[in-house]
Amino acid sequence: MLAMRDPPALFERAKQIYKDGGLILLIRRGFAFLRYRLLAYRTYYLYAAPIEESLRVLDESHTVPNVGDFSVKVVSSNDEADELEDQGFKFRSQATDVAKRLDSGAVAFCIFVGRELACVGWVALTQEAMDSLDEPPYKVDFANHESCTGRHWTNPKYRGVGLAPYASFNVFKFLHRNRVQVARTAMRTGNISSVRATERAGFKAYGECRYLRILWWNSWKENPLTPDSGK
Repeated sequence: MLAMRDPPALFERAKQIYKDGGLILLIRRGFAFLRYRLLAYRTYYLYAAPIEESLRVLDESHTVPNVGDFSVKVVSSNDEADELEDQGFKFRSQATDVAKRLDSGAVAFCIFVGRELACVGWVALTQEAMDSLDEPPYKVDFANHESCTGRHWTNPKYRGVGLAPYASFNVFKFLHRNRVQVARTAMRTGNISSVRATERAGFKAYGECRYLRILWWNSWKENPLTPDSGK
């Protein structure tokens, strides 16, 4: 089941939406959130990426972002997040649910331009970490060297300069070092730009799924694209 955000996280997300798009976008997102709490129907594509093959696809020489003065930071604890803030990197103030996700074992992959957060994505190596990301409940076999990635966000100022492929390349290197063989993720079917970015990163679609929730009742159903999809 997709979890409801706690009030502080909602407040931080609202501030970020207001900063990115202004009052009108905040109002629109607010009504959409309230509607979602009553009734939700969403469809997703399910993706898997074999790590070694994906690393070959995302050869580093072809994924360097077209932006100056950038740095990659991997954050795996709240102490590390605090250190970044002390150094002037705007992480907690830009990303959402940071404390909860890090406490649950999720790892953040951040790209900063100067001290500004330009891109962030999360990786989970356990079910607890995955639950903290509020990802759809697709199946990930963590005991069999699988992982999940999700909650990717790119600052509107830095979209279209190659941050997402470069972030994925660094994620795959991290997963390879941790002996993960397959990364899985889910993407809303209507989010065309994110679907394309996911496929460019080496992920291959293996299924479609439907999520339906009415008040506290919910249903999740996965359908493979082919009989052996996702294996």
